[in-house]
Amino acid sequence: MKNITKTLLVLVSALSISFAATAGELSVSGSAKASYVIGGSNDAQSKGLGVGNELNFTASGEMDNGFTWSYSTELDPADGGTATNDDSQLVIGMGDMGTVGFYDSEGGLSKELGYGIGALGTGTDYGNTMTIQYGGTVSTSPNVQYHLPADLLPFGLTAKVGFVPNLADGSGNSFKNNGPLQTNSLAGDTATQYQVTAAPIDGLSVGADYYSTDDGTATAQDYESGNYYAQYAMGNWKVGYNKGYYAPALSNKNGSVSEYENTAWGIEFAVNDALSVSYNEETSEATTSVAIVAGASSGVKTSVESEMESIQVAYIFGGATLGFHVVDVGNADYTANKEEKKTQFTLAMDF
Repeated sequence: MKNITKTLLVLVSALSISFAATAGELSVSGSAKASYVIGGSNDAQSKGLGVGNELNFTASGEMDNGFTWSYSTELDPADGGTATNDDSQLVIGMGDMGTVGFYDSEGGLSKELGYGIGALGTGTDYGNTMTIQYGGTVSTSPNVQYHLPADLLPFGLTAKVGFVPNLADGSGNSFKNNGPLQTNSLAGDTATQYQVTAAPIDGLSVGADYYSTDDGTATAQDYESGNYYAQYAMGNWKVGYNKGYYAPALSNKNGSVSEYENTAWGIEFAVNDALSVSYNEETSEATTSVAIVAGASSGVKTSVESEMESIQVAYIFGGATLGFHVVDVGNADYTANKEEKKTQFTLAMDF
């Protein structure tokens, strides 16, 4: 608790000094959630009680030239109760010229769960135990992005591009971490991600993303992943569909490699202003190819498909959300006949 309090005081003091000089504004928000989980795989069942929370500090202001700026950082309690400062972003708004942003563990452009169906949260994004290989996103490393200005294109079309100059730089080389550049196997590798979204008609939203890496050398196959989605809302109903693909980087094809194809869909219904329910299905098929001779594309192919079904119920009362969530997974973790089930009760509050 002393560590958290000390970190908060230092952070608020630093922000106050900075914003006084630039006439910026500071706001604080956060969330807290208590959960009780019953679940496990096959015959191994367990129970657990947990409490999670986060604090978000957001500052914003306007420059003399009319540009705007915003900065936000997130404070999470790590294991042992020590406060951790992460998920930071600095965004410069340039009016009709769009925005430029600098992100550390933030700014994900992947649309792997873009279909957005879930009374409590979308599919595996809501604490499910199912492992899915979705592919890449620039938010895993410090990255810079450019976004076209809103309302520039017809049909609500938006376009964004993100670039990672060094994939090995997972910890962020900044004024608060001025050590040597990371030099692991990813050192020098770059990544680029593109995202487009649109709202062509009332109630319909669509979008896609594409991610790839480049190590600067000739390879048999670059790391690639991509997703597309559609969601349609009408009255109290929402339906959505998602499709995604992921292929890892290969220096050659003289070995085994797994590629992944993911599909998800869901339906959500708002019974009233307080109560909503949803149903989701997600599948992920892993296809493994084994080369039989040097240079051959593939010899033997095997595949296994993980499947997940999820039901969620959310009830809002007095500023809090009471949740019920049940998940059933088949061939979990791409392991044949591995079954997993989980039932979760949650109480969450935003402030």
